[in-house]
Amino acid sequence: MASNRERLFAASDVIEAGAWRAELRNDEIADINYAGVPVVRGIRAVVRDRDWQTLVPVVRAVERSASAEGLRLLLEVEFDGFSCQYNAALSIVFSADSLVVVFEGESPADFQSNRIGLVVLHRPDDAGRDVLIGGRSGDLTPSRFPVEISPHQPFQNVASMQWQRDGVDCNLAFTGDVFETEDQRNWTDASFKTYSRPLALPFPMDVPAGSRVSQSVTLTAPTGQEPKPETSRVEDLAITSDVVSVVPALSMPVASTLEPQAESGVLQGVESVLVELVAGAPKVAELAKQAAEQAKALQVPLDVRISAETPDQVPGLLQLVPSRNVARLGVFHSTSHVTEPDLWKALKSAADEAGLTASLIAGARSHFTELNRNAHLLPSEAEALVYSITPQMHATEVPHLVESLPMQRLTARNALRISGGRPLHVGPVTLKPRFNAVSTSGGLDGTAEASCDPLQAEPFAAAWMLGSIAALSIPGIRSISYFEAAGPCGISSSTGLTPAGNILSSIAAQRGRNILGTQGSRRGLVLYPVQAEDGIALYAANLTAKRKTESVQLPDGTSTDLVLEPWTAIFQHIPVERRTT
Repeated sequence: MASNRERLFAASDVIEAGAWRAELRNDEIADINYAGVPVVRGIRAVVRDRDWQTLVPVVRAVERSASAEGLRLLLEVEFDGFSCQYNAALSIVFSADSLVVVFEGESPADFQSNRIGLVVLHRPDDAGRDVLIGGRSGDLTPSRFPVEISPHQPFQNVASMQWQRDGVDCNLAFTGDVFETEDQRNWTDASFKTYSRPLALPFPMDVPAGSRVSQSVTLTAPTGQEPKPETSRVEDLAITSDVVSVVPALSMPVASTLEPQAESGVLQGVESVLVELVAGAPKVAELAKQAAEQAKALQVPLDVRISAETPDQVPGLLQLVPSRNVARLGVFHSTSHVTEPDLWKALKSAADEAGLTASLIAGARSHFTELNRNAHLLPSEAEALVYSITPQMHATEVPHLVESLPMQRLTARNALRISGGRPLHVGPVTLKPRFNAVSTSGGLDGTAEASCDPLQAEPFAAAWMLGSIAALSIPGIRSISYFEAAGPCGISSSTGLTPAGNILSSIAAQRGRNILGTQGSRRGLVLYPVQAEDGIALYAANLTAKRKTESVQLPDGTSTDLVLEPWTAIFQHIPVERRTT
């Protein structure tokens, strides 16, 4: 698809002005560096509707000029989506010691919104860094970016921020509204975000036609500091004989569109078939039946997740499951998306009544966010915890999707901290949200069109999934569930398995085997070496828009060459007796 290629190979403009360096990616000023030091992940404008859905920004025109003051960019941006529109002008000025971004927006029609304006994305490696928060009244409060993922806003009433990175003193100043900061790592975004309109204020807000919003962000740094030369040493890539973890069990959800999996696309090796039974959802009985049939065909158990509003709905939903072969059983509230005490009690009673011996699990049906914020509600007798992952809660651009991968490992480590030693079952893991967990209008569960990414059938989905499996393969992760069995969100089509399905099937067959350690790194390269009986099963992915050719040293002193096309994943079997380079 042409639109997929546009996303995967999106154009970017490198901006260099004095000691400043950044990339202009559509409307985002990304990877902002000063004097060779990375200082801010990005600055951009966002418009979100009443259900926190992000309108897509389209840059209609870019005007570029230089003067004695510095380099100036003027962007004309239109935001569109979800039956809403918004127009804005972004002025971006790089001078000797400052970067000033000014947002001037106007609504062409009435609509309701939860947020309009500028956001600053702070780097995830600012975690633990001291920062001085300036309030609206001029007060200064010493604070620190949180190390563990913060369930709630670490900084509020923000008018300015001061911090230091590698000898560079950074200062941010905000005008036009009251700002606050949230920890976006909760949603696997690789950033802390400072934004306006505090969440304590009522939302959604009415936005009349012709109403305007004016905001600015000013980032300053020391004048005249010389850029630092690059001194980083490129390490050789190597696979070691160290065992770092084991391959977790992989499972898949049944197709929500009730599309049968094609015979040519049957996925072997999965640990279970996951089915979500939502009270009041259409065709929920048919979904339960298809999941049971698929599990029987694959000779694996079911993983049943119930979503209910009231305890009395739980027994009826459980009765829809025609199979008693259930490995795991969980329940979540339809609105809070977490396991609440009364629903847990109802689940235990219904499971006993049905004679099920399944492992009872608890947690969040949605993001790690809800697990993090509601850990106190979770039953202590739950045998394991669960939460889901999607990288597109806030941004849909491919760089943001790729940057989410190390954040997935961070959420898993934090979830293991919350679990107190109990194992985790992560998933479903999907490219787009399965439903809107923060909707204010009640439209929670999404349609296939809204919840399935067109990139699903592309090799990119396989590369991204391999990066996710590598990130989540840590001790304590018992299983991971990816995508769906078939349909637009699936790992199979009428012609067979998709690229993601082929990788998933291959790794699923490695369950329980040792994962070997690696040394060295390359941007966008994923290495996942598994100890096989007769050698090494090496999975590799290229999560960049450029072809990669790499040589990887092996534990026996030999090496293997990898050639990876952009946005692809490959599998290479390396026999033990191999001795040539």
